[in-house]
Amino acid sequence: MADGIARGTVRAGFERVREVFEAGAADRPGVNLALAVRLKGEQVVDLRAGPGYGPDSLQGVYSVTKGAAGVVLALLVQRGLIDPDEPVATYWPEFAAEGKDRLPVRWLASHQAGLVNVDGMFTVDELLAHEPLAGRLAAQRPFWEPGTAHGYHALTLGALLDELVRRVTGRTLGAYFRDEIARPYGIDFFIGLPESEEERVVPTRPIALGTGDPPFEPPPFFRQAMNRRPGSPGGDLLGMRAFRAAGVPSIGGFGSARGVAALYSTVAHGSLLTPETLARVTAVQAEGPDLVLPMPTRYATVFEKAAPWRPWTGPNAFGHTGAVGALGFADPDLGLGFGFVTDTPADGGPDPLPNDLAAALAP
Repeated sequence: MADGIARGTVRAGFERVREVFEAGAADRPGVNLALAVRLKGEQVVDLRAGPGYGPDSLQGVYSVTKGAAGVVLALLVQRGLIDPDEPVATYWPEFAAEGKDRLPVRWLASHQAGLVNVDGMFTVDELLAHEPLAGRLAAQRPFWEPGTAHGYHALTLGALLDELVRRVTGRTLGAYFRDEIARPYGIDFFIGLPESEEERVVPTRPIALGTGDPPFEPPPFFRQAMNRRPGSPGGDLLGMRAFRAAGVPSIGGFGSARGVAALYSTVAHGSLLTPETLARVTAVQAEGPDLVLPMPTRYATVFEKAAPWRPWTGPNAFGHTGAVGALGFADPDLGLGFGFVTDTPADGGPDPLPNDLAAALAP
């Protein structure tokens, strides 16, 4: 079928979603796009476009990975291994340094900890090795008083959550996700890509992480959060095998649109998390002006929440966006899981297509 025309299926009643998807594909010839939606556990949308996507293609999704990390944290809360109200230092004693002894997990997980970087910033090797960056973050004095403001921990949130998971389970966050969520529920998503899956990966057209100047007046801690200095993580990280294998829980996930939708369907449809757990981990913890991003933000425990500027399918929807344009979210009111991936960043800022697709699904 010609490039730019959607391949795949939609169930009756979802034709509007296909129209929006095809219009988006027609506007960006040569770009790979895929969309999957599950409603109460059933696949109702399964579409792809572009020359490089087959039914089993995997895509790097940058910060959509944070949503998968959020599901891991939620499961640990449900299993009684982590209490969001407990200090992080209860589980990770070294974290108590520099006055952080009473900083609760929920502040850490909602971008309120002030640990957007470390003094002197960090290297790619520290990010991939994990232990060096986690140790430096534990010893770090926060960049602002925790709990008084929030700012997107774009890169460091993964190391912070990964170390927390290691302390309570003895496994990396990626391994816990694989063993307790992805494999049991058949979810096509990886935090730490096995060599055996490499042939399925579609390269991401790189964005300038950690390099250059932003096309806007940056908020106070933008450059720190993005680790913008010579030698910092930047360029085509997703193109490095070492990065794909490392399982960086902030931006290192790889999945298909089907996999992202399946993850959030499993959450939204009640087969993984109880309603009580969902209510606890999706309650808003921080909202309003962001000290890192040039826009207001709204966070639950790791998850981004639906907001007036990003309504998705309803007020209780939660999930996470990604830098290239990927999006995954759940709507527990509808029992809906949504996954969108692409290999190419939108020109001129955030990609409007994922939100347009979500709007086409809204009741």
